[in-house]
Amino acid sequence: MKKIHINRSFIILLILVILIIAMIPIYFINLTLVFRNHSFAKQTIETYTNYSSPVFTIEKIIFFSNAFVIDNSKNQNLQDIDIGQYTDIAIYINNKNSSEDLTDENTVKELYIDNIKITSNSDKGEKMLGYKNPSYFAKYKGLEAPENNRIDFNIISTNKDNKESAYGSPAFYQDCSNPISLGYINKDLTTGLSVDSGSSVSLDGKILSLANVTLKDLVFTMSFDIHIINNKNEEFVCYINKPILSEEENNSIFNGYIATQFSPSPGTYQFIRKE
Repeated sequence: MKKIHINRSFIILLILVILIIAMIPIYFINLTLVFRNHSFAKQTIETYTNYSSPVFTIEKIIFFSNAFVIDNSKNQNLQDIDIGQYTDIAIYINNKNSSEDLTDENTVKELYIDNIKITSNSDKGEKMLGYKNPSYFAKYKGLEAPENNRIDFNIISTNKDNKESAYGSPAFYQDCSNPISLGYINKDLTTGLSVDSGSSVSLDGKILSLANVTLKDLVFTMSFDIHIINNKNEEFVCYINKPILSEEENNSIFNGYIATQFSPSPGTYQFIRKE
C-alpha cells in the first residue's frame, strides 16, 4: 500500500482557512456591537444636548386671579347675581437657550395645546380652561371651550400678519416674542345671590367672602401638553402640571385680586424633542 504524503504547507493553509471561517461569526457579532455602541453613544449625546441646552423652555408663567359678577336682575341692582372666579395665564417661552440668533431650529412653524385637564377637590362651580384674547388680560371675559380638547395657534411671521391679527383667535409669534395666552373660569360658584340695597360691595375678590366661597373651592390644578414644531420640522413637547391658588398667601384674593409669577427652576419645564 502506498503512503499518502501531505504537504506540510497545505496543512497549515487548511488550518488557517478553518480558523478564518470560524472567526467570521465572531467578527460580525463584534461589528454589530460596535454599531450598537455607536448608535447608543450618539443617542446619549443627543439626549444630553436636548436636556443641557434645550431649544425651547418655559421662561415664566404669570397668573392674574380675580372674581366676577353676572347681574341677572332687571334693574341691574344686584338683586339676582351669579358669582364666579377667573385666572388669566400668560406663558412665556425662551427660545434663546441654544442660540441668540433666530434660526429654523428655534423659530416656530406650528404650536398647539392638547390633553387639557382641570382637577379640583371641590365640585363647586363649572370649570373651563381655554384660549383668552390677551387684550382682555386681567379683565373678565367669557371663554369658549376648546374643540376636541385642543387649541391650535395661528403662527404670526410678519408685521403684516401682526396687523391683520386681532387676536380674536389663538395667535403666536414665530420668534416666541409674545406669551401663550390662556384663561380659566370657574363660573356659578354661587347663583341667585341678592345684595342688600344700600350696602357697599366690591365687585372683585372681596365678593367671594360674601358668597361664602373658601380657598378650597378655588384651588385647581391645570395640566396640558404644549407642542412646538419648528421650521426644521422637529417636534418638541412640554408637559405643564401646575396647582393654582394653593398657597396660603393666595388667601389675599379675598382682599381683591392676586397677581403671581412662576419662574421654573433651571432644567425643568423644558420642551423635549420627539424622536
